[in-house]
Amino acid sequence: MIKVSHYKIKIQDPSNQPRQPFSAVLLADLHDASFGENNQQLLQEIRKADPKIILSAGDLVVAKRGRFQGDAAVRLLGELTRRYPVYCVNGNHESRMKEKLESFGDSYEDYIQEIRSLGVCFLENSGRGVQINGMKLMIHGYELDWSYYRHGACRRMPVEEMREKLGEPAPGAYHILLAHHPHYFETYAAWGADLTLAGHYHGGMVRLPYFGGVISPGWTLFPRYDRGMYLLGGKRMVVSAGLASHTIKLRVNNPPELVVLDFV
Repeated sequence: MIKVSHYKIKIQDPSNQPRQPFSAVLLADLHDASFGENNQQLLQEIRKADPKIILSAGDLVVAKRGRFQGDAAVRLLGELTRRYPVYCVNGNHESRMKEKLESFGDSYEDYIQEIRSLGVCFLENSGRGVQINGMKLMIHGYELDWSYYRHGACRRMPVEEMREKLGEPAPGAYHILLAHHPHYFETYAAWGADLTLAGHYHGGMVRLPYFGGVISPGWTLFPRYDRGMYLLGGKRMVVSAGLASHTIKLRVNNPPELVVLDFV
């Protein structure tokens, strides 16, 4: 059963508030799973939310040990682009395909070409402006260097690295950053993201009362940003617990999660 979580995003800038409230759906960590035939259960929950836009924080596919699975993800994106604008960024599984060509061959290029042909706006260290109900948004897709996904202690990410890839966020718009790994929230906020959308930790896989998520897929115990909304100096980050798992399919007290963002 899919858990649908709503987060209210209150826009403080009176000059850039939406004329009417609207919703966006966040997808993360689908890992090529299917909820019902051709993901009809997931599509039904998305349609109930009546979003104006679909945002993916990565890992829609599985790319592990030279094995690529993406058919369910591609079918889902094909259904979604018929009704909604869809924006995607790479997670570590998509990045792995690009990084390890000796194992995955042309899988990455074929996948990106296919989703683009469906109408997906694929953001690879780039941004795209959009206006919804009179509100100006810039949606940025930040692809972390592969080294940030290595197991063990996470190294520091300098904000200068983001500026080199994305430039500076321009004034006059609300800046949404799609960045798969939530650990670097401080850097994302310092760069200027008003709202960061992430996944990666699968909600900590096993969740305990009062303690939250126990372990990340990278074997970090009690990851700091495992699921939910976080605030830092007026900036927000929403982390999805993800829709599925891969390899070790472990989820305890941690149902698949679809995130709905309600902008008001």
